[in-house]
Amino acid sequence: MISEKSDKQPSLCPIHDFLTENAQRHRIRCYMPGHKGVENPLDITEINGADSLYESDFFGSAPGIIAQSEQNASRLFGTVQTLYSCSGSTLAIQTMLALAKQKGGGKDHIIAGRYSHRSFINTCILLGLTPSWVYPQSYLGADISVWDIESKINDRTMAVFINSVDYYGGRSDIKAISELCKKYRIPLLVDNAHGAYLKFTERDRHPITLGADMCADSAHKTLPVLTGGAYLHIGNKKYCENAKETMSLFGTSSPSYLILDSLDRCNKELTEHPNAIKELCQKITVLKCELSAMGHHIAPSDDIRLVLDCRAMNSTGFKAAEILSEFGVECEYADEYKCVLLFGYSTSDEDIKTIREVLKANTPPLFACYSLPPQAEHIRAACGISPAKAFFKMKQRIELNYAVGKVCGTVVAPCPPGVPLIMPGEIISQAAADMLARRGVKYVETVI
Repeated sequence: MISEKSDKQPSLCPIHDFLTENAQRHRIRCYMPGHKGVENPLDITEINGADSLYESDFFGSAPGIIAQSEQNASRLFGTVQTLYSCSGSTLAIQTMLALAKQKGGGKDHIIAGRYSHRSFINTCILLGLTPSWVYPQSYLGADISVWDIESKINDRTMAVFINSVDYYGGRSDIKAISELCKKYRIPLLVDNAHGAYLKFTERDRHPITLGADMCADSAHKTLPVLTGGAYLHIGNKKYCENAKETMSLFGTSSPSYLILDSLDRCNKELTEHPNAIKELCQKITVLKCELSAMGHHIAPSDDIRLVLDCRAMNSTGFKAAEILSEFGVECEYADEYKCVLLFGYSTSDEDIKTIREVLKANTPPLFACYSLPPQAEHIRAACGISPAKAFFKMKQRIELNYAVGKVCGTVVAPCPPGVPLIMPGEIISQAAADMLARRGVKYVETVI
């Protein structure tokens, strides 16, 4: 399906232009969806001229509106190709793992950071891949060692998969890991769900810029995009072939044009306001310095989030989140140790001012708790069987107390952050059971 605007001057918002013109032109809609434009006049399906998400011809001579918009995003991010996802980074992760498997020559092992999102292990189950875990230096961290990765590489290694930025705002050394992967001629895949904004900071630290072959960005997490809007960025042309077709294996055949519209308009925002993210990051840096001077313990993190090290203030992240919530400030994530405030493109100066005033009025002594949880430790579970075998075996749901020593049958990943604490195929240790209990888990499914 070719856009009616294909012979005109390229638009910064080809999808939005089409949707607004369509809303004005079609008085009687004898096509889906059933609300006929009443709920939202821009909400359509793949009508004539609207292009198709999985069939848009990126390299065609007359690309449709989605392909045009994806080309705009590709230019913004400096990629070989950028594909839109209406199913978050999950769809992008599914696609890039499948693309890597297609080019993997039958290899089925993938080296991955232990605190990868559950969408990674779920995709491994679907594709029959076996992860080889690399543990970071810190709990929930992305800071995995290049040497630890190299020690895991063998003749069955298909790819390396890392999560960067992590929930606490930590990053991997993507440049060094990329160089290692090039040395062994294996692709580097990055879950950069929290870091779409990194392309637009003072120094470009986006994974594609640093050498990743493919990268998943959740645009909606930090950019002005509706929930579910994400990118699959491809930095290596080898993986462009069949990328759209591969994405269609996992994605809905009815992608939301409202999400596509928001991705489209985001291109224009970032093009017309290239310094907006940079200026926001500078304001957050100032805020961190001011709060530190007040006595708050600020944990190291990326540029767009504020992480309160609550344990260092004799408190918990839950307590800090509770106090902030009383003043109308809802945090992104809290656990026993830290409280995470995630900012984004549309964060206002007034928002930052309010947070400053709330934390100025609630300095560390007011955060104090009577009892603190133990220090966080990695769960180093032994593997009983492969994730795919465990998931598709018969299972039983039992109380956590009786699960120690048994093989876990499903992903157990309290959300947020959606990071698995125990994986299918792993043997549930006492340490794992204790950690799960602290997260409120009462039952687990184990392999019979």
